[in-house]
Amino acid sequence: MEDGIVKEKLQDRTFRLALNLFLGGSGILLFYFFIKYFHTVMAGVRAFGGILFPFILGGIIAYLLCPIYNVTVRHFYRHAQKWRFLGFSRVKRRALICARVIGSFVALVVLFAVLAGAIALIVPQLIKSIVAIFSILPGRIDDLTQEVNILAQKAGHPEAAATIDEFIRKGIAAATKFVEEKLLPINGNSVVKITEGIVATARLLLNILVSIIVSVYLLNGKEKLKANFKRIILARFSRENAEEIFSFGTFCNRTFGGFINGKIIDSIIIGILCYFLMLLLHLPYAALISTIVGVTNVIPFFGPFIGAIPSAVLICVISPLKALYFLIMILGLQQFDGNILGPKILGGSTGLASFWVMFAIIVGGGLFGIPGMVLGVPTFAIITYYFDRNTGKRLRFRGYKEKTDDYIDFNVYDADRKDILK
Repeated sequence: MEDGIVKEKLQDRTFRLALNLFLGGSGILLFYFFIKYFHTVMAGVRAFGGILFPFILGGIIAYLLCPIYNVTVRHFYRHAQKWRFLGFSRVKRRALICARVIGSFVALVVLFAVLAGAIALIVPQLIKSIVAIFSILPGRIDDLTQEVNILAQKAGHPEAAATIDEFIRKGIAAATKFVEEKLLPINGNSVVKITEGIVATARLLLNILVSIIVSVYLLNGKEKLKANFKRIILARFSRENAEEIFSFGTFCNRTFGGFINGKIIDSIIIGILCYFLMLLLHLPYAALISTIVGVTNVIPFFGPFIGAIPSAVLICVISPLKALYFLIMILGLQQFDGNILGPKILGGSTGLASFWVMFAIIVGGGLFGIPGMVLGVPTFAIITYYFDRNTGKRLRFRGYKEKTDDYIDFNVYDADRKDILK
């Protein structure tokens, strides 16, 4: 009997070892082919993402509107049962249906109000700035040429002034030629490009419309969708593994929700502060540039600089000195956001060190562009959290200490240490 049990355990251990070797070898082969055909794989992922774009965007919209929807539904549902003249007395189902309709309506009103406000704020300012650039830029170029000539004459190098002047003139001529030959003519190629642009715009608008419809479906059906997922997981996994999956989902929701909602609130505050500071300093295009700074601030770490560089160039056309004031202001605003406002709002939503935040942004941006830069930080935070937890379990199982601080040698730089590498 005991020999049979031992043989059974040995067979089970052999099977697990073979399975681990097979899975490990398959993982190595998949990783190899992924690296070898990286561009092909990413092209396929982008094509598949383009097909799923309305559903992905709809999910993002629903996720962002979910707090507004939940508050509205909860508030209206609580009061709707008391309104007997509407026929909702003692009929919870009708009250819930009506509350969901009101919640969807309020969420969509907020969405369209934000979009309309952003368009009304950005488009007029953008048109105004473009017109101002084209009206002021020639004069600024002439002033720059004169300043260069004066400096060259004072330095005793008049030939340098002539060379720089010729370089500027050639640059202006090339830009004018490009506009006249590539942008203005309406030839066959231009007509095709315009048609393609119209079709792409129509497709984008259709995708946005479908995304809004999808978001409404997700908002109203999220409880049933969650129940179905829970039912499937409980049916196919053990209770312990199912609890782990539920815990993982809760942690992901808390991490992504805390980070994204926190960054949105943080960016709105930074945009408002930027607007009032620009008004205080009498800087041009306050509304447009504050909107750019607020939107790009959603990107961690690099966001303020991404928004500040084109904004500074825009202000520089009006006044280089004001552009310098703007850059100093943005630097101070970024320090305030990174050291005071951001930690207060975000708190410990990610728990990542600054180095890993930068690493996640660069890798995420390199793989998936701007969405990768925004979502790279919470994604990497989830990966590091579970990797660290698994490492801690293994160390505890083997009788070692779990915390990283227990492995740091704080005396490594002592003067009397003989084992330090020189």
